[in-house]
Amino acid sequence: MGRYRISELGIEVNTNSKMLLKNLEAYSASFDYKPNLTLDITDDILLQLMDEYEGYSADVIECEYMTTEFARALFDFNGFPIKAAAVEHDGCAVLFSAPFEEANLAGMLPLDKLFTADAPAIRLIRDVFYAYGTPFGLYGDKSRDVKLPVKSIVFVDKERFNSLKRLDTKDMVLMFMRAVYHSIRSERTKHTLYMLEKVMHKVKFFGVGDLSDVPFILDRVTED
Repeated sequence: MGRYRISELGIEVNTNSKMLLKNLEAYSASFDYKPNLTLDITDDILLQLMDEYEGYSADVIECEYMTTEFARALFDFNGFPIKAAAVEHDGCAVLFSAPFEEANLAGMLPLDKLFTADAPAIRLIRDVFYAYGTPFGLYGDKSRDVKLPVKSIVFVDKERFNSLKRLDTKDMVLMFMRAVYHSIRSERTKHTLYMLEKVMHKVKFFGVGDLSDVPFILDRVTED
């Protein structure tokens, strides 16, 4: 069982997933105190999931299971998980989120700015929302151990938006709730709504139809 520092949390991870173990290397840490959380999977759960998701390797299934468990745990540490890719721009984080059926956003964003491609962690610390790179998700190999204040969240939806626009509360709530892993536990919905109320006053929200001009989008969504 390895020990890691992820999103300013001490985490023990017991995994046989070669994919995840490789991604975890950059987050390796030693600490004497009791870890904030432990991520593990039993043989019974793994076999059950392999039957349920026939055709997927044990490596991928275990990696995705650990990602979900980490997502659940974030709610207990004043945070929330979001399905998004995150880039660094002018010292802050801009998150790009899209419907699950959309293509992988990471391939459309500048690689030199990208610090997490799949499963960033968001935590509220001393009244500031921070985005963290994490080793989780199927694209955890593209993530870096970075902590940046969140400036904006951009929702990419070609069916809903023709051009870049600042979202009002009605549109923002719908898109936010779709992007957050709130449904993994029904009792987390109340906490998600609490975090939504907080984030509405701290972070700017935008919608855009496509990412054909990322530099323009980044400049616009980070303007004060």
